[in-house]
Amino acid sequence: MKRVGVLIAIWLGFVPGSYAVGALARNPTNNDGAVVVNKRTKDDAVHDALLACGSDCEIVTTFESSCVAYAADHRHGSTQYGYGQAQTSDRAGEIALDRCQAKGGSCIVMSSGCDGH
Repeated sequence: MKRVGVLIAIWLGFVPGSYAVGALARNPTNNDGAVVVNKRTKDDAVHDALLACGSDCEIVTTFESSCVAYAADHRHGSTQYGYGQAQTSDRAGEIALDRCQAKGGSCIVMSSGCDGH
């Protein structure tokens, strides 16, 4: 029985970490954005975020075992945005909104996700 418990502990210890990378991408021209989470590697997260965001997008940040939110001003011609990273989705959204609004944007949270939770 002791051996089974050790095997379960090892298995549980590695599962969350094996899918624990996320990325945020945004288009600087039109403020489109995408957050992806629970990817196996940083390269996978970057690839999938750029694919989800669309053409002309750039990576804003990558992250592990946390939440990220992307807020943007979608008024015509505006490129104001902000992002937040925290342990909860709600707090990440608050940070993203605060950062976007501090730049003068009329902002809403456009995308968010929690990785490795």
